Amino acid sequence: MAGLPGPDAVADYRQHTRRPVGRLIGMTDIEFIAIDPDRLARMREHGADEHGNPWTPRTAEGWEPLRCCLRVAGPDEAIALITYSPWTAPDPWLEAGPVFVHFERCDGYPTPGDYPEAFRRSRSMINPFDHAGARAYQHITFVEPDDDHAAAVRRVLDAPEVSHVHVRSATAGCFTFEVRPVT
Repeated sequence: MAGLPGPDAVADYRQHTRRPVGRLIGMTDIEFIAIDPDRLARMREHGADEHGNPWTPRTAEGWEPLRCCLRVAGPDEAIALITYSPWTAPDPWLEAGPVFVHFERCDGYPTPGDYPEAFRRSRSMINPFDHAGARAYQHITFVEPDDDHAAAVRRVLDAPEVSHVHVRSATAGCFTFEVRPVT
């Protein structure tokens, strides 16, 4: 029959050359960044976080989201609750809050090109910043557990005025991780 696809035909969307949408090309062109392990090492060596709170061991119950390796703690793991800010210098946008990390150094986040699996079903806020470091309010996005978190991050980062984003818990407001285009 004329006009009908043959047995080897592919769906219409696959027949077109994939063109980048916005300024990003694929998920591997952005990176999901956990807390800097060297920064955490300095806190451990000092025996306190950067806000003066003692580096104190806790025993994980098994639900705690770890910001050092972007996974959920297993029961009985040695963790610490610290005050953390992704900023390293005074800034009017500076936010600090409680986060869980491993008490001892861990291997960090092994797949920075992938959205962290442990946070794909959480209520999150994508908090964008422009190239001058100011919050890009018009691009703040909330994602629900059933939403495609990776696609939402990509949509926000596709805006030319957005430099990077902080993903935060929409429930507790805590910093979760940073996402930046790979340069």
